[in-house]
Amino acid sequence: MKIQVINAIKKYHNKKVLDVDYIEFKPGYIYAVMGLNGSGKTTLLQSIAGINKLTNGEVLYDGKDFKYIKDRITMMMQQPYLFDCSVKENIIMGLKFRKLDKDIIQSRMESYIKYFDIEEIINQNSKKLSGGESAKVALLRTLIMETDIVLLDEPTASMDVESTISAEGLMKNIMNENRILIVVTHDLYQAERIADYVVFMDKGKIIEMGEKEKVFRDPKNHKLKLLLNK
Repeated sequence: MKIQVINAIKKYHNKKVLDVDYIEFKPGYIYAVMGLNGSGKTTLLQSIAGINKLTNGEVLYDGKDFKYIKDRITMMMQQPYLFDCSVKENIIMGLKFRKLDKDIIQSRMESYIKYFDIEEIINQNSKKLSGGESAKVALLRTLIMETDIVLLDEPTASMDVESTISAEGLMKNIMNENRILIVVTHDLYQAERIADYVVFMDKGKIIEMGEKEKVFRDPKNHKLKLLLNK
């Protein structure tokens, strides 16, 4: 499924926070969306997720409107909400909501939780978790759905180094030719490790986008050159 963001404008109190003429995301690739705070990264992600309505413009998914493909998108918010139940129930909640077979749910659960050392907290109430533990649960809950479009907003910001590497391994391992993974991150090194393409934003606009190696090696935008010390 191809995503096209076309003439996208988002305003808050007459202030333009997103102004994207055109950007396209192709299946089979991981995209890292980067930029300083307030650059429009989260607004772009939420617009693609269908939870932040654009002031003008549109987002198309293989030429279709969001309502036709909404079940094929999952998103992890920057500050994810966990429900007042066990870690296990939080992780599999979406699968149960979609009424998947119990054996499928159990099989996916076993496959995904192996990426993190959470066996000791699997039956613990999610409201008692640390920030890093909560991030792991939220990431697993998002990825276990195995949707065609996966949107992650700073998924590893609260994780330690070991957990971050595990999370990145999981992100790469879920990829296939039909899936699009878009990750908002402040971590340049993370983008270098996992992304195929990088998108840099500033003041709501896309200032540079391209293959990771090319952009990091030879950025064209002068602001990005300063940021990357090129």
